[in-house]
Amino acid sequence: MLIVAASARPWIRSAEIAGFDVIAFDFFSDWDSILRGPECVRSFRGGAEVGERRAVGRLQRFEDLLLKSNLELISSCDYAIFAGGLENHPSIIAELASRVSILGPNSSQHARLGDTVEILASLKKMRHQVPVTSYQLTEGNNPSAWLKKSFRSSSGLGIVRATAADVGSESSRHYYQSEVSGESFSAVFISSAKETETERTAFVGWTRQLVNEPWCGAGEFRYCGSIGILPIPEVLRPKIESIGQTIADQYGVVGAWGIDFLVDGTNVWPVDFNIRLTASMEIFDGMQRGSNAPYRSIVDLHVRACLGELNMQRLRQSVDKQSADWAVTKKETCFGKSIVFYDGTSAVRVTDEFHRNLVSQWRLIGELNTGQTGLADIPKEGEWIEPGQPICTILAKESAQQVKDMLKTSANEIRRAVLRLEAAQ
Repeated sequence: MLIVAASARPWIRSAEIAGFDVIAFDFFSDWDSILRGPECVRSFRGGAEVGERRAVGRLQRFEDLLLKSNLELISSCDYAIFAGGLENHPSIIAELASRVSILGPNSSQHARLGDTVEILASLKKMRHQVPVTSYQLTEGNNPSAWLKKSFRSSSGLGIVRATAADVGSESSRHYYQSEVSGESFSAVFISSAKETETERTAFVGWTRQLVNEPWCGAGEFRYCGSIGILPIPEVLRPKIESIGQTIADQYGVVGAWGIDFLVDGTNVWPVDFNIRLTASMEIFDGMQRGSNAPYRSIVDLHVRACLGELNMQRLRQSVDKQSADWAVTKKETCFGKSIVFYDGTSAVRVTDEFHRNLVSQWRLIGELNTGQTGLADIPKEGEWIEPGQPICTILAKESAQQVKDMLKTSANEIRRAVLRLEAAQ
């Protein structure tokens, strides 16, 4: 399995649990992405299969995938999956597709699905509620009520507030969207490639998004974590399912993918479309321990859906049973993840002591017990962390009311430790 992502670590684990050997490329190649030996074996206790081979390459930019040495590795793979960032480069996807079977939308689909203005206009024609979105901010609009978004944004990067200078401007690189209020959620859909399925798309769950959390050190619109899987209010479910079904049918989406919504009471506003594996899906892998779900991991689910091997009826029954169990037991335990960003003023070098302290807290999300936190995406000793870059990821398991406080406490401890490194260096 070839995996390409800004950060490949959760997908490496998920693919190996699904039984794949892995070749991965990302921008970090963190310590726990390249793990081998006894520690790696520990990661899969409980009967899951362990991949025999793992190779992780570090990219400076996605164009590096087309280097001859990398293409040779890529050509040795049976399948490829993408998670975060590469969807903004359809031409690279097209080149990779000539060498490996891509599971998910092809390059032309990614090119179409990258136009949020077109997608929202299509949903509006079908009487779905959407935020006003335009290629141009025209005269008479108050710029302070609009956001300026890059067509190539990912994880909240490339989003700023519009200014008076934007009025009348138009560019192929960005668009404008009216700002709407509400809490941020990410809905996960599974779309099967099996043409005999009468309903090819299922809404399987959602998570609350952590965005613009000061304790994460993130910027105003930066994605910095997720909490879930959360019960879905019945008043919202039909609206969310209908939007997901519309996108899947109109654009031929297959596999696991997501839509970001803003939710205000009974109002549901789709604001972003991630037609690939999303960061919040790691939460679903955490829920797999001890469950009766018809798949081993989110990558296993994605692969089965793309190959037309997924029993959609069984999947829906599993989701419905989970919802019914929540309604009866009032179960509140869920998982949380938060990305901690470095908000210092100068680059810091990861010392041996700091690295060992992070490693001592390393855990996979499926290993967590209730009330426990762990760390992932751990930088290697000697690594330099630049201002604005992620330091690591915190994982936690607790009630929906308490898990955010656990993440916040751990994030503050890590940020203070890094600031002490900065002062010492």
